[in-house]
Amino acid sequence: MSGVLTGVRVAAFTHFAAGPLAAQFLGDLGADVVKIEAPWRDLNRYCIRDPEKLSGISPYFLATNRNQRCLVVDMKQAAGLAVVRRLVERADVLLENHRPGAMARLGLGYAQVKGFNPDIVYASNSAYGQDGPGRDDPGQDLLLQARTGIASLTGRGDGPPVPVGAYVIDAYASLLVVIGVLSALRHRDATGEGQWIQADMMAATMHLMAQEASYAMNLGVPPVRSRAGIAHVDQPAPYGVYQTADGYVVMSLGDVASVTRVGEALGVLEELRPYLTERGLRANRDEVAAAIATGVRRLSTAELTTRMAYTGVWVAPIRTLLDALQDPVVIHQQLIKQLSSPYGAQYRVVGNPLKLSGTPIDTFRPAPAAGEHSVAVLRELGYTATEIEGLLAEKAVVQWAGGGER
Repeated sequence: MSGVLTGVRVAAFTHFAAGPLAAQFLGDLGADVVKIEAPWRDLNRYCIRDPEKLSGISPYFLATNRNQRCLVVDMKQAAGLAVVRRLVERADVLLENHRPGAMARLGLGYAQVKGFNPDIVYASNSAYGQDGPGRDDPGQDLLLQARTGIASLTGRGDGPPVPVGAYVIDAYASLLVVIGVLSALRHRDATGEGQWIQADMMAATMHLMAQEASYAMNLGVPPVRSRAGIAHVDQPAPYGVYQTADGYVVMSLGDVASVTRVGEALGVLEELRPYLTERGLRANRDEVAAAIATGVRRLSTAELTTRMAYTGVWVAPIRTLLDALQDPVVIHQQLIKQLSSPYGAQYRVVGNPLKLSGTPIDTFRPAPAAGEHSVAVLRELGYTATEIEGLLAEKAVVQWAGGGER
């Protein structure tokens, strides 16, 4: 496999989601990513799993650790830590998403690594930053959705806050790390200088809400959720979810003229007439949405879609996730990849969505078994067969017992 990052070695001290996602993206781009895992395992291998399917490995782990090799090493042993240090000495990039200070306690903080690998590109992804308030607080996607207020923006105004149903903060923070690593590698190519990249989930979430935050700060208007289900705190009606006679749809942006046509199409124009101004659609969005909802409930999803075609307001049925995976666009773009797990099971994942014309991205290595590449990495680091046997015997390094490497 070759890619734009072929020849770049990444030492990935990553776990859970945000770190592995960043490492996986670098691997997708062709980097040789070595995942350093403790003998007591990455918790994500076994969380949210079915013990009888996929060989008992979590689909979440399989989805976020492809295109990486795995070295299992006990860094609490001096011999194990020496192995890791030798790997880091030869790495171009060190990627970690542990709590601030954890890597430094192992002698692998940025200042320490820079001392023996001066041009290292060192990337840290934390919850709340490397210093200051919150530095040692626990950080996880749901906790960040609460702390940053993103959960407070979602849901009906007469109900509780609703967290987003996907790990959007992990994903967004991981992409910021990837952007930082690529930028730092470009800088190093030009100057020979490495640097420390810092991203954190709190800052990433605030950046994710940049539009909403700007509206609140500059207009002095606190975000208020709609009681009628408008899907965004700043949008006027009819932007939101509506129940049809046989399902649910969303309606997107609409101006006064298009909402007038919606009222005509649904037979609720008289109910809407008092609010048909730009200010009215915003200030009375719950009343507008309620009137529209009355008309929508009388129609099937297909009938509604037909009637709405001329109005200028976009309408789309709400699908299930499994239905969406069968979308013609998903199939055409070949987003779903089937892989052979080293544990023996076949599984499917969503592949990398980025397309590069000159260096296409491919899934060439499934998520690794724990310690699947331990011996290969030791050989590459210059350890002799006798030394490797000793490290395995001492359990300073752990080898997968399941078969060959990929």
